[in-house]
Amino acid sequence: MVAAILVLTACWIALSRSLDPWRAGIGVVAATAIVLLQRLLFPREEPVVTSLLKRPGALLRFVTTLAIRLVVSTLHTSWLILTGREEGRFMALPLRVEHPLGQFVLLNSITLTPSTISLLVEGDVVYLHWLQSRRGRGDWRTVKESIERRVLDLFPSSTDVGD
Repeated sequence: MVAAILVLTACWIALSRSLDPWRAGIGVVAATAIVLLQRLLFPREEPVVTSLLKRPGALLRFVTTLAIRLVVSTLHTSWLILTGREEGRFMALPLRVEHPLGQFVLLNSITLTPSTISLLVEGDVVYLHWLQSRRGRGDWRTVKESIERRVLDLFPSSTDVGD
């Protein structure tokens, strides 16, 4: 808490470009009020970085899987576009990730992967736009399932934690 107040006060002083005691005092009061208000409004949870660092293997597997999916999807999408065989489709797929940050990471990872755009999460369903071949062949299961499996390792559901 003290560190947050010090950082916010330092930002205040840097932005106001003044070491005047009155202005610095206002900065300390404002920083303290912000930190206390933040603690009051938002429940205390384990920081995400700490929770991710507890699972370095899962984090490494996620980053590796995402990198592989990026390369494979880029090549696949490039081939579809260059050969003129692409066709876009909207899909509704089941979503197994319950953690809100886990869903955010999954949706952004899917969108980051070429040929896919995540559009909406509604309950336990994710809506995607997917670029696939005209014959209906696409690697959406491979991309979504492989990334989702790694995100589940990073953000296990509340029922998985007790196991």
